[in-house]
Amino acid sequence: MKLTSTTLILLFVVKNVFAQNPTPNPGFESWSQTGNYFNPDGWNNLNSQTAILGILTCSRVTATADVHSGTYAMKLTTRSVFGVTANGIASTATLVTTPPYGVTGGIPYSLRPDSITGWYKYNPASASDSGFFQFVLQGAAGDTIGFVKLCTPNSAVSNYTRFSAPITYFSSATPTNSYWILSSSDGANPVVNSTLFVDDISLVFNPTSSMNEYDQAMSPLLLQNPVLDYLEVLGYEAAMCRVFDLSGKLWISDVATTSKHFVDVGILPRGVYVLNLITMNGQSVATRFIKM
Repeated sequence: MKLTSTTLILLFVVKNVFAQNPTPNPGFESWSQTGNYFNPDGWNNLNSQTAILGILTCSRVTATADVHSGTYAMKLTTRSVFGVTANGIASTATLVTTPPYGVTGGIPYSLRPDSITGWYKYNPASASDSGFFQFVLQGAAGDTIGFVKLCTPNSAVSNYTRFSAPITYFSSATPTNSYWILSSSDGANPVVNSTLFVDDISLVFNPTSSMNEYDQAMSPLLLQNPVLDYLEVLGYEAAMCRVFDLSGKLWISDVATTSKHFVDVGILPRGVYVLNLITMNGQSVATRFIKM
């Protein structure tokens, strides 16, 4: 088959579109100045609409205590703008700032990473608020192929702490689009002055990484560990429960129907496993346990 120059150009474009980086500027080291403030390159936020009022929901920080590595980190702060509460939000998609709100677009991407990870500090303005980290993979029709949303604790996290959460896949299809959303507040009930610091985020492709590394502060509460026949999980009603071994193999999948749920692990050989729960709001939490 003979390839014309036009065909070669199209192949080059397609190859590069699907090779785009879904996590631009992951260490938040690159910023561009607009007027008297800076925006993180590759990330959209609300500053263009609020800065005229002297209000920033996204800002660059340089203090040593506020940076995990490098020179800069990103600070997201929930603000009040003419009586309307605006999340401190940053996204690799385009923010829709009129009802029904949300995001559109994103970055073309065709791979299937295993999990998300990064470093954060958090200071909620109320015990009812929490920030979140979200990553979405979509198909050509806009369908959700992969999804993860990890919420912070609703209490202060004063020192940089690592987060990690597996991506849940709903389809074996190849993704065509991706986007991140980072927010200083709960999407439905934001509280003014809640503040999230974020640095060094990334995607993980080793299927064992998210199984071996987890954030104990966000882990499900196990009433017993080690376990023999039943794993007792407290406080996660209506959550999907999955048990993996450390190679990433799925052994058990069921749904918690009460706030004290029993997972039958009697079929498991002796060893170390990971319990992963996906809550109704999309939060993914995980912890290891020992099967005797």
